[in-house]
Amino acid sequence: MISKKSIVSQLLMVTALSVGHNALAAERFSVEAWGQSLQSSLKEKSGKKTLELLDLKKLENDVIVSKADASMKQKIKKARELFAQGKYNQSLALYNQIPRGSDYWFQVVEEKGWSYFRQNDSEKALAQSKTLISPQFAEVVNSEAYLLQSLSELKICDYKSVFKTTQMFKEKQRDRIAAVQALSKEGFNESFLNVLKKADKFPLQATEVGESLLKLPVLYYKDVELQKQMLRFKVSQKGMEVLAANNTQFTLQTQLDRINEDAFHRMKLRLKVLAASETADNKRVIGKLNLVEVEAIQRVHTDQDLHDSAFTKNEFKKTNSDQLVFKDDGRPWIDELDKYDVVSKSCAQNVRRKM
Repeated sequence: MISKKSIVSQLLMVTALSVGHNALAAERFSVEAWGQSLQSSLKEKSGKKTLELLDLKKLENDVIVSKADASMKQKIKKARELFAQGKYNQSLALYNQIPRGSDYWFQVVEEKGWSYFRQNDSEKALAQSKTLISPQFAEVVNSEAYLLQSLSELKICDYKSVFKTTQMFKEKQRDRIAAVQALSKEGFNESFLNVLKKADKFPLQATEVGESLLKLPVLYYKDVELQKQMLRFKVSQKGMEVLAANNTQFTLQTQLDRINEDAFHRMKLRLKVLAASETADNKRVIGKLNLVEVEAIQRVHTDQDLHDSAFTKNEFKKTNSDQLVFKDDGRPWIDELDKYDVVSKSCAQNVRRKM
């Protein structure tokens, strides 16, 4: 059995594959380095540099959203607009511009899958979902990845796989869904507090939030409002430490203490909002997965006597000298992810109900 720590390690390995993505690390803001600058500024009599460093509004605007991050978000937004207009090929072209090393890669793979599904290309939709719910990612991806896979399997009449997918969903997502639901009421959990304690560089990256991905909302660490409050909390905390160590600026210490308390309160509220939103999505997905399972059971009993002529048959596209074809054992290598090619043997054409 693969341990959760091993799963997270493999996940972080994938998110670190993009050289361009990791090149941003050197450009990020460091709370520790900021504290050193604040320490140095106290030597100046005017206090101008100190006040500039403590302009938290300017700091959060300068730090939280990187240009590369904003560019990727814009592409995803445009791809969604094209999807909504039924321009699936154009939306796919934009999705394919997001690198595997991006923090938004899981999101993009899922949305590509839905584009293929809307084009009635269940095989390509399955190729995306198989990447998402592979052992490396099954516990941390959006629950909709399971819905995409089960619906695609239902569409090609692979009923046995439908039951496997819904069972996998219950096993792999149960703990995270329960943790997120509890977070929607409490606002904090141990996983987030551990991330907050260790956080130093902003914007946050997947490689630094570690096992918290198993207990917190998907992409919580990319939420702009949450990151702003985390930055305010960490900077105000560091500022108080520096000023107290130098026994100076008592008025500023009081102001920073209020900022720190306010940021903590706002973090809690924001986490509740993110968790509540995901909990609502999870409930909707669970309801649809139950419907898919019921439909599959119904079809198992009614399709068994259909004549062979009611089925369609497909084959893999031909491979070239650089490609190999293996039976899917459900345990892909890291470099195989996002490279699935799926073909279904057969499926009845006379589906009776539209879901």
